[in-house]
Amino acid sequence: MQFAVLIFACFAANNAQFVDKQQVEYLVKKWAPLIWLSPEEKYMPLNAENFLKHVYIADEVGKYQTNFNLESNLKNSSKSLYLVTKKSIDILKKTNQSFIFGKNPNTNHVSVYAIVTYCSPYISFHTRDKENFQNEVDINARAEPNLNFHVTYWVFYPYNEGKEICFLGKVPTPLIFDTCFGNLKPMGNHVGDWEHMSLSFKGKTSPSEMFLAVNDAGVYYRYDPKRGVFKYKSQVTRKGVVQRPKFPVLVRTQGGHPVLFSALGSHGLWSSPGIHEFVRLPKLSDKNGYGVPWKTWNTVLTYHMGLSRIPDWMVYKGRWGNPKSNCFLFKKLGICEHSDGPLGILKRVQDFYC
Repeated sequence: MQFAVLIFACFAANNAQFVDKQQVEYLVKKWAPLIWLSPEEKYMPLNAENFLKHVYIADEVGKYQTNFNLESNLKNSSKSLYLVTKKSIDILKKTNQSFIFGKNPNTNHVSVYAIVTYCSPYISFHTRDKENFQNEVDINARAEPNLNFHVTYWVFYPYNEGKEICFLGKVPTPLIFDTCFGNLKPMGNHVGDWEHMSLSFKGKTSPSEMFLAVNDAGVYYRYDPKRGVFKYKSQVTRKGVVQRPKFPVLVRTQGGHPVLFSALGSHGLWSSPGIHEFVRLPKLSDKNGYGVPWKTWNTVLTYHMGLSRIPDWMVYKGRWGNPKSNCFLFKKLGICEHSDGPLGILKRVQDFYC
């Protein structure tokens, strides 16, 4: 008597025969977002490679690290290091042509870095012939390439403009009837600003979900293929508990591309224009609208994790910017006029998991 053998096989994503890279790259471009920069935006995006020409590797106090050659040793760096501007921020801000202001992506080639992470599909077979099982697997893999993957679109800005906070002396204080009875000071500025959005594909040519990053919070949306929009699912706060923004309920698409809006100065991604409050005390809000349109699919660079070589700067472990300075209260817990630069794109918490 013969028995049918049920075999479950898990195939690693780094096996190239299960990945149609050309089709994946087509989908990455097809679903890349249209990002509207704010009409008043001064600090435009920039290629990460261009930014690296204007910085050096230093420790927390800004001391130059002679043991690290920037071009060849980024991948051997430490998480305690910083990419510090060769010129002071004050000097850079006084020069309109300074790299700190970035480039208009509508008239200049500004790269978008798409990181693709593949999930291992679970494929089951009913077979009576274990010897020919591998042949069946190969045929199935060629017929049905792996479309189980996540893609994160990263954009880089050389400078993040913080928010004005009301101070009485050295103590932050709330506004009274939208009026500051002390002094308004811009806080939370920092060199280097990585922003992103992510899509999750689960076997189909349209994404199942989207994640938008907004400051230290974020929001998940489900895709509705009938209406061609993304609908609000849930939100998350990844740092502290003070943020509880009210996110728009829909992300609309234009020609299949999600339409997003970059906040003035801070560059967080929202799904509708207007003013969005994200912290109640002190009252902080993002402002955005229809300024410069950025068609990211025209300049997207796709990197397949485990399948393609990534540049050395992607594995840099330190901070993309100057150390924090001019802090009130305590340096570690207080509010700083200039915050630390952000971590690199491969050091972040993932938005989706397989």
